Amino acid sequence: MGYSILELVLRRLREAGFAADVAYPGQKFPRISDTVAAVHIERVDRANLTVTVEISILCPADMGGTACEVEALRATEILRWSGAVCVQNGCTYDGVAQVYVVSVLATFTGVTEAEDCMIWQGFYCYIDGMAHRFAVEFTADNDRGGQAEYEMGQKEPTLVSFGSNLWKIQLVEMIPCGSPELPEPDGAFELKIVTEQTTEIYTGCRWLTEKREISKQGLRLTRTGAALRREVE
Repeated sequence: MGYSILELVLRRLREAGFAADVAYPGQKFPRISDTVAAVHIERVDRANLTVTVEISILCPADMGGTACEVEALRATEILRWSGAVCVQNGCTYDGVAQVYVVSVLATFTGVTEAEDCMIWQGFYCYIDGMAHRFAVEFTADNDRGGQAEYEMGQKEPTLVSFGSNLWKIQLVEMIPCGSPELPEPDGAFELKIVTEQTTEIYTGCRWLTEKREISKQGLRLTRTGAALRREVE
């Protein structure tokens, strides 16, 4: 469950205009004529649930080392806003390939499933089966419509009656600059929240309000709504 870390890194770099590919493609490496980002998994720490990806930014010699450092800095910022803790190393020169190289180490908090390294940011969010990988907060409040009832002649309530049992839900997403928004659900939808302990499924959901806050970091999208039912697996 989740997104392959390699897939996420390659996608984010390509969206920013990098020619990005896996570092070890199983074939002869092409001659570098423009900036290239080569990506591979550097380290998997199961004890601390982290995965470190190394991104090698390669530039042909005629571009110069400074250009390579600037491109690596751009990649560092892109991955930082994708949830990674990044370390950019110094520039080196490969005389055989005649390229400048800057290595960026991007560490994600993650887990492993089979042979895939998956992003883990505390919970997964799915709407109608579609993963919302930029979800950062989710809350659900049970509104039972409680109302105090009085008997004739009594000053204190004798019981509490309940109306419809609705769930008030709120989802916050932090969508980085350049990343597309997912399409809105058509009508009522199912929302699923998966944590390490449980899976909560909310059905009969509809959004009622939407708040959009745009900053240099991207779009903070806050939506509130209601769900008819909640199940726990």
